[in-house]
Amino acid sequence: MASTIPFHDAYADFHDDALKYDFITEISPKIWKISRKSDRMEFLAHDITNEIYTDVPGTAFMMRGALGNLLSIDGESLEEQIKAILKHPNLMSFVESFAMEITYEGQRGYQYAFTVWDYCDAGNLGNLLIPSQPRPQDRDASPDIKPEDDDTEMKDASGESEKQESSKFLPESFCWHVLTSVLRALAWLHDGVHDLIQKENGAWQRLGGEVDWQPMLHRDISPQNIFLSHPRRREWYGPVKLGNYGRLFVSGHCQPFGDKQMPTSSKVLAPPPDKEFTPLQDLIAFDTKHGSLYPRQPNQPYTMVSEYRALGEIIQAMMVEPTCSQHVKMIQAQPARVNLQDLNYTGRLKNFVVKLMEFDPWHKAAGKREPNPLHATTELYREALLGVQWFMDTGNDEADNLVTPQMAEYEDFLDNSKLAGDQLFDSFKNVQEILEQFK
Repeated sequence: MASTIPFHDAYADFHDDALKYDFITEISPKIWKISRKSDRMEFLAHDITNEIYTDVPGTAFMMRGALGNLLSIDGESLEEQIKAILKHPNLMSFVESFAMEITYEGQRGYQYAFTVWDYCDAGNLGNLLIPSQPRPQDRDASPDIKPEDDDTEMKDASGESEKQESSKFLPESFCWHVLTSVLRALAWLHDGVHDLIQKENGAWQRLGGEVDWQPMLHRDISPQNIFLSHPRRREWYGPVKLGNYGRLFVSGHCQPFGDKQMPTSSKVLAPPPDKEFTPLQDLIAFDTKHGSLYPRQPNQPYTMVSEYRALGEIIQAMMVEPTCSQHVKMIQAQPARVNLQDLNYTGRLKNFVVKLMEFDPWHKAAGKREPNPLHATTELYREALLGVQWFMDTGNDEADNLVTPQMAEYEDFLDNSKLAGDQLFDSFKNVQEILEQFK
């Protein structure tokens, strides 16, 4: 099959869905930024032609590959099911796929296949976690914490630490924003809960989560896979989306409601991220051996706890000023309490990050009747939302001036309502003036 031909032929023969978009520029090999004609919304188009079709050696024919059989753009397709799963405000959503024919002058045309994805125009979180300038040496990675301090609750930073510029990196409001955004995405992947809303009486209601959901583990939560968008109104921060599903694992092995089995034989287990497949019985055996050890052992199964810890490491990396190119690895080299103890953030945020690193809903602790993994991620998300509410009421300058997306959206609604009211009043006055002329 011929190599990919850059799209610049104004007379290319599109398929119907391709007519919706304008191709803007190729931002990396096989990745195009495109614009939807109807509203100028920008997306990413990924050329998957070589994944859809493969050459048949010794012939001029092409055969549909594994991805082609999954999407089957020109036949039966699982595309709608995939879109339903990967459609969430905090996930890089799969929008659709289309095919188009591209030709050069005097040459045979080739059909190219594209998948369309969300586009985050502010890059990824990893771009923010780099040193501002070269350092003579890295931070000392040796732990400086006493064993008896393991269960000590973290406090707000003292007044002296507030004067230290190095005791705080990214704004606390941004840390909460990323934390709640990624937890909301994980609540969908883990529990099938789309969102939480708080009623007037203070009770929380889950949206979704009532169907027979197959838990999914992302298995690649890193700063480079958390994508950012610019704000669209007056809000401080734009949407945050978790992306890159190359290691995503769909598990049919989970603990259903009322299941009294031992935790290790009923919780969601997946192979380590660097492995494609491990027999379930081996995963159970390794989980029985290792449990939730941290750092993770080479053959230790990947679980929801692994996802919590990956997110906890990232939030720590947002709070500690980077001093080297391997910033996240430096964070991993020390206990969370050591990384956070002298930072100028609220104790509420620091304690929640510590909980992410230590929380295990399957652990049968003293005084705990049985493991409680049901909607565990959703409960963490709810607790984080309560943390944001608490932070907004702290009265510090950052919290007082913060404009959330919900606040900006409500302001837009009020402005539009006032504009509509003014227009209606002007129309009424015009009608009155016209009627006055006929008196």
